[in-house]
Amino acid sequence: MRSPKEIAAEVAKLLAEAKRVGRKRGKVIKAIVKQMSANDITLAELRAAMGGKAATAKKTIGKKRKKVAVKYKDKDGNTWTGRGMAPRWLVAAEKSGKKRQSFAV
Repeated sequence: MRSPKEIAAEVAKLLAEAKRVGRKRGKVIKAIVKQMSANDITLAELRAAMGGKAATAKKTIGKKRKKVAVKYKDKDGNTWTGRGMAPRWLVAAEKSGKKRQSFAV
């Protein structure tokens, strides 16, 4: 069985090694960023080269989305475009026996 001093020494040794590895990773990352800047490589290009999806956020920034027309409306003024999950009010109405088409606009 190891003594607490031996365990503490091993922990200190592992922490020092983790720091050293972390510094090395930091240097590598800085070098990669420097090379990307020097060659005008974007993160989107890098993701695409690695097989991931390219970022599309830049394309949609500043563009206004078109409003989707309401397809369903109840007598209380609740509305739903028909996209995504059905809202609670419509699900409850369907459970009570009403047809979805009865709410069509």
